[in-house]
Amino acid sequence: MTRNFLKTSRLDQFLETLRLFGELHAPTVSESGVHRFAPLEDPGDLFLDYRRTQIPPKKYLLPFREEILRYTGGVYREGHSGAGDIVLFGIHSCDLEGIAYLDRVFLADPADPGYSARRSRLTLIGVSCEPDDFCFCPEKRESTACDLFLTQSDQGFHLASHSVKGEALLSASGHLLEKGPPPSPPPRASGYCFPPQDPQLRFSDHPLWKKFASTCVSCGACSVCCPTCYCFDIREYPALPEGGTRIREWDNCLFASHGEVAGANFRPERLDRLRFRFLHKFCGFTPLQGVNSCVGCGRCKEVCPVGIDLRELTAQPAREKP
Repeated sequence: MTRNFLKTSRLDQFLETLRLFGELHAPTVSESGVHRFAPLEDPGDLFLDYRRTQIPPKKYLLPFREEILRYTGGVYREGHSGAGDIVLFGIHSCDLEGIAYLDRVFLADPADPGYSARRSRLTLIGVSCEPDDFCFCPEKRESTACDLFLTQSDQGFHLASHSVKGEALLSASGHLLEKGPPPSPPPRASGYCFPPQDPQLRFSDHPLWKKFASTCVSCGACSVCCPTCYCFDIREYPALPEGGTRIREWDNCLFASHGEVAGANFRPERLDRLRFRFLHKFCGFTPLQGVNSCVGCGRCKEVCPVGIDLRELTAQPAREKP
């Protein structure tokens, strides 16, 4: 039996050890009662019993708005890629899998320089969780897409390393670890995470799309809170008397403006935009064609103001080609 068990009573000491590797961020609750990842100044502010944060941890890799280029004095300079080393503690498996998907998108050749720089400075520590009625992730709930994963038990946490950085974390906290009881089996989830879909059968003319489009208000909340949505827009802001900045900021494929190009709109109808988003989500896109990027976190269903639940669509028998 390996010494990889951390008693709950030693969690605060463990958190202090993590600070040796960077600024510590973890799930907390804001003054308005919103669950979020934020800097953890006081261990008493840690909230590990959360189900999901409102905004996923993709915000650490894809800032809502970032300066990517500055022009001044006839010279172009790349924008600053962000803060220093960050240890992100307490991430659920669905969000870890979301980051793993973004890695495939933004670290592919050629890698996005801003994303790559932030990713190299981010240490990921996962923690097991209890599913609720919004979750539809796979039965295997312990992601290995992290540096260290903590499986909760009644008396503490079982620690498992999944990277060289994770081994360093274990080594640094070795004085806090001991031999523990065998871990309990993970809680059963719905096992409902969708397989990649055939767009011609599932996403073409299914009558449920008209039902969804008739109630959708195009607020874009489902895209904003999704761990794997990454649409962005590029804007340039000139300055007087010279120079300017180029900004990259989050965009949303449910907004009417998303499809506007050269005076036209290639997705003018709400149905077109709604179907495109989920076509991208469940059928893949460009080099990741056929790869499902839904991680089953349940955020889209929880935040939708009109209660759209795509499980209703995917539970239907596929419509056969004529």
